[in-house]
Amino acid sequence: MKVFQKLDDFLDFAWGQISRGKADKKSPARHPTFVTSSADGFPNARTLVMRRSDRKNNQIEFHTDTASSKMLVLEENPRAGIHIWLPKVQLQIQIEVVVEVNVGDIIIPNWKNVPTSSRTAYGTIPSPGTVIGSSHAYDYAPDHKRFAVLVCHIQSIQLLLLGAKHTRAYYKNTTNWQGEWLSP
Repeated sequence: MKVFQKLDDFLDFAWGQISRGKADKKSPARHPTFVTSSADGFPNARTLVMRRSDRKNNQIEFHTDTASSKMLVLEENPRAGIHIWLPKVQLQIQIEVVVEVNVGDIIIPNWKNVPTSSRTAYGTIPSPGTVIGSSHAYDYAPDHKRFAVLVCHIQSIQLLLLGAKHTRAYYKNTTNWQGEWLSP
């Protein structure tokens, strides 16, 4: 088990794990839980695929269908949470973000990098979440106009490392990521 005495070392370790989410398809960080608040105030959690992490700019990026329910929610409230659980290292990462939704010409380079087989996720007919008559009563109609890039601007990161003695810390963008230890 890792032991951290310095806040910076703990955050460096966590960012290393987050970055593995893009680089290593087997890393649990690749598929974090993305949480928004629905119009009725209930949390709505779903698993997304991390497409990019950028520590220098404090960003994580995902792709989505513009017709998905999360898009409507993000228009009303661009705040979201990201949860990553890494069982091998016993680390929980909770991230608070403000989401910037990019669509149109600005994301054409992103669309070109989406494998053809994966493009089917952007343009399902009827739209995601629509009631259908049977389990496969939908069609794939890939459409770059239904493709969106969610750039998540990280506001805070909370870490919890489990072990004989748990370690917990909280870091905020507003304090330049200085961090503080928390009781686990």
